[in-house]
Amino acid sequence: MPSNNQNFSRGFTLIEVLVSIVIITIIIVVSTNILQSSLASRETIFKKLDEIQKFNLASSIIKRDLRQSLNVPMRDYFGNAYEATFFAPEGSNSLTFTTLVDAGNAESSSVKRIEYVVEDGSFYRRQYFSDNPYLNQDYFQSIMFDGLEELNFRFSDGNSWSEFWPKDPMTATKIPSLVQVRFSIDDRSFEWIIAPNIDNVYQP
Repeated sequence: MPSNNQNFSRGFTLIEVLVSIVIITIIIVVSTNILQSSLASRETIFKKLDEIQKFNLASSIIKRDLRQSLNVPMRDYFGNAYEATFFAPEGSNSLTFTTLVDAGNAESSSVKRIEYVVEDGSFYRRQYFSDNPYLNQDYFQSIMFDGLEELNFRFSDGNSWSEFWPKDPMTATKIPSLVQVRFSIDDRSFEWIIAPNIDNVYQP
């Protein structure tokens, strides 16, 4: 005679197993997507921070150079006088001037020639070993940033803007009152406006 206390055990049905597999799969997919999204967001944030740091450093360097600029005569590699004390030829995307830098040792002069130039989509800073170098490659070069789509300089004498300097014979012995740097990277536009040191008077 069967006992009323008989225990019956049964396994999972096929449907229950399939439902469990589907639920586990959904959990895995959702968790993976969340993880991938978090990693992508983290990478994007680090990329943005690196970009901001790079632009801030470039901005600090060019502002320092311009704010310590000296209105003194410059000479070319043959010893001939430049036509200006601050030189940005029309259509060249380059800028040359004399400034004070940290020489690093007491035996070296802190007066150096600086050139900013755009080449092959990159923005370079060239620091020459003297204020009037004898060789056109007598410098060390640093890349400010790359991936440029466009970069332009503009200069103000306090009354109007020009895309080159000097703008006329009257400004040949002067430093611009303002320097504007406009550039585009990854379809984004940036603009810096810097006031150089204009206190030093040119002495021929």
